[in-house]
Amino acid sequence: MEEQPNKYIQSWYTFRDFFPIHLIFSQVKFNIVVLFYWAFLFAVINGFFGLSFGAPFLFVSPEYLGETTYMSFLLLGFSIGGFIMAFHTYSYIRLGPFYPFIATLSRPYFKFCLNNSTIPLLFLINICINVWSFQRSQELLDWFDIFLFIVSLLVGTLLFIVLAFMYFFPTNKDLFRMTGKRSEDYIVAESNIKTSFHKKQRWFEHFVRGKDDTYTYIGSKLKVKQSRSCHHYDITILNKVFVQNYTNATLFEVTLIISFIIVGLFRDNEVFQVPAAVSIMMLITILLMLISAFFSWFKRWTYVIIILILFGMNNISKSSYLFQFQSNAFGLSYLNKDIQPYSPQAINNLITTEMITSDKKNYLGVLNNWKAKQGHEKPKLVILNTSGGGLRSALWTFKVMRDLDSMTQGKFSNSLHLITGASGGMIGASYYRDLLIDKSDGKIASTEATFFLENISKDLLNRIAFSISTSDIFFRMQKVEYNGQEYPKDRGYAFEQQLIKNLNGSFDKSLGDYFEPERTAVIPTMIFTPTIVNDGRRLLISSQQLSFLQQNHSSDSMGLNPIVENVEYQKFFANSNPNDIRFTSVLRMNATFPYIMPMVTMPTNPGMQVMDAGIRDNYGTKTTITFIHALEDWIRENTSGVIIVKVRDSKKQLKGEEYKQVGMFDKLFLPFGNMYGNFPRVQDLDQDELIMNSQLYKEGLVNVVTFNLRESPQDKISLSWHLTGQEKKKIVEAVNSTENSREIEILLNLLNF
Repeated sequence: MEEQPNKYIQSWYTFRDFFPIHLIFSQVKFNIVVLFYWAFLFAVINGFFGLSFGAPFLFVSPEYLGETTYMSFLLLGFSIGGFIMAFHTYSYIRLGPFYPFIATLSRPYFKFCLNNSTIPLLFLINICINVWSFQRSQELLDWFDIFLFIVSLLVGTLLFIVLAFMYFFPTNKDLFRMTGKRSEDYIVAESNIKTSFHKKQRWFEHFVRGKDDTYTYIGSKLKVKQSRSCHHYDITILNKVFVQNYTNATLFEVTLIISFIIVGLFRDNEVFQVPAAVSIMMLITILLMLISAFFSWFKRWTYVIIILILFGMNNISKSSYLFQFQSNAFGLSYLNKDIQPYSPQAINNLITTEMITSDKKNYLGVLNNWKAKQGHEKPKLVILNTSGGGLRSALWTFKVMRDLDSMTQGKFSNSLHLITGASGGMIGASYYRDLLIDKSDGKIASTEATFFLENISKDLLNRIAFSISTSDIFFRMQKVEYNGQEYPKDRGYAFEQQLIKNLNGSFDKSLGDYFEPERTAVIPTMIFTPTIVNDGRRLLISSQQLSFLQQNHSSDSMGLNPIVENVEYQKFFANSNPNDIRFTSVLRMNATFPYIMPMVTMPTNPGMQVMDAGIRDNYGTKTTITFIHALEDWIRENTSGVIIVKVRDSKKQLKGEEYKQVGMFDKLFLPFGNMYGNFPRVQDLDQDELIMNSQLYKEGLVNVVTFNLRESPQDKISLSWHLTGQEKKKIVEAVNSTENSREIEILLNLLNF
């Protein structure tokens, strides 16, 4: 009687020969780049990557047309299905030849996809669990609504996969359909003799050598089947099967890529402005498909060729407009005759004593108009500093300004003379300032309507992300006309259009439209300070002439030879219609978060590249101290001091913040991580020193009142252009915290209210 194998050995052989397990090992060995895509997605949905930017929330609570609905989950599922099919296609092209038995099966591509679905299935289970957890704990939805969300997600995924297979089934031929022969026609005698003289394999070699011909695989109707050996098949015919399937897969991928680009042509239609998570999935799907198409042609040379192409594009972009992907400020003239040289000499030539004296005299008139409205001999001069921080800072700044006005019956905004800062905070402050103009003109009765808060907190990310994924990162074929000039239609334009739409038409004006209301002190003056990437200077943008905030070092005789830091916008771009610049372009330049929005190229040669003000002055303190120092004499004579109101998205020192022991990896990465991780703190330290060293502060004529949004590490609110419902609620309620309530009392006392 033949001895039966041990059941554990049988289990091991079953596991060892299971085709899905072999595919996972092969992915690790031959397809590691694609696994990085999956690792990225798993890291995002589980909060290991991008949590501070709110990336996980884009997947567990996607918004479409301003709401989280079944349709938004259906679209997300559809995009996940697209990525899954791209993953299967690339894997089939990359790994198929290692498993020639696939070509002998009916519908080989379908069978391969079925057995290659372990990772996609785990991802779908993971995201469904996270959707349930988030919607239940954060959005407080009923279990049935969450269930329908998950069903919509899965239906969307299945829908794309079904459509894909509807294409592949008619074109997907196996070995026998191509040759017209039966499997028996290929059978030859084989020896089943085994010898102990063969080299023994270690446990993992069976999975990575790719030389074994027989596997157990998942077949039709999800039945587990045993494959046959394929040594006796003609390798030439097997290769024809794979080549045929490669061609079909490549055509499918190219069709999808072209479809994405065509959809991008309609990105201004809100129906096509899909959830940001869908755009992320579309982008990585396109990248994966492009790599797959390249690999089908160039095999192992794929990545070398891609790198060479990128280097070639870079070199071409230096000597021509090809691949420049330039983003412009709408309204400025980019005609050749208006292009200014940008150099240290050009900056220094603009600064003259006469110019500074003239601009200062004119601005003192603005200050006198402000003082005339105060009703006091020596009122307090209020300056608002607002921090960057995306949509959370925009909503937070707007809420603080509105509540302070409500508590003081408008005295706060009446006392407010200057607003400066970075990114989202300046957007929120600008919106409130626009409402003050509307109130002054009688267009609105009050700034306290709830829908104003709703407007400033509306999503901005979906439209940006959609623009990136469909066309912006590859082609910028479309143009847009503004003030008689054509400009590239990119994600910067998408951001501006969405911002205007969210705010019901506010900001649909030029910078120059604010000159008169600022001059007559109807509204506070605003100074925007985007960073010039070329050399680290700051571009001072305002409707007013501000050359007196530039340093004139021509008379320096002490050997320091300081560099001019500030470039005054109105003077430097006098030939480019500086007041015609679209106001949203100014806001965008001041809030250009790296990679999310493009750097803005100004009309200079070489092109001046500007981006987020937060790189140099995230809280506006540097500009404020420069302003106070330049106008110190007037401030002493005409005011009882300065109140700097800081509206910050995070407290300087969060409650309960602890320092951790430094490990081996920390020591390796800390020198680089320090530059980014301590970036806000370094600015705080430098700017506190600036305030403390100012003469007015030393004399007790400067008070600082601070309102913090995040007071502890547990206050998790995304640094993003998208906010969840719970995040909006946290922001609105933060003004009532104990510390902020105490700061309100201090401010009211300083204003004698």
